[in-house]
Amino acid sequence: MIHHYPKLFESDPVQLARAERLRDKSYEFTQFLVNVLGVTDVGASFPHKVTYHPSCHGTRLLGVKNEPMALMSNVRGLEFVPLPFAEDCCGFGGTFAVKMADISGAMVSEKVDHVKETEAEVLVGLDMACLMNIAGNLRYRGEQVRVMHLAEVLAEGAGLA
Repeated sequence: MIHHYPKLFESDPVQLARAERLRDKSYEFTQFLVNVLGVTDVGASFPHKVTYHPSCHGTRLLGVKNEPMALMSNVRGLEFVPLPFAEDCCGFGGTFAVKMADISGAMVSEKVDHVKETEAEVLVGLDMACLMNIAGNLRYRGEQVRVMHLAEVLAEGAGLA
């Protein structure tokens, strides 16, 4: 939405203007809560040991860096454990996982090794593709780490899920 949607309408000025207006009011979830609404505490409680995977897309393309931490730091009972080499890709990225399956598999395996190092009960992220990829490798290995989107943690912790 943010980077590519308006390009679809470059030859139609009316549709381009509409696409740009939509882009200008589209936000990633945590950016909307923290930067637009000014909310960093939703009253959630989540008494679990948690680590966080910052996705390539969110971090590098959308600039999502501090917002997830601001929200998690206000969740009562949440014990945050930094993920070693957190900024490393999980290996899913678009068609990469299909075109370079062996490399992709090695990358997600390494990511899961680091998740296990944290001894976290829950891996949190913002990108559903990353979460699906990492969760699949965890399940394949028989690991019991729960994988959740940050919105799920906040909703469950606030009694909304």
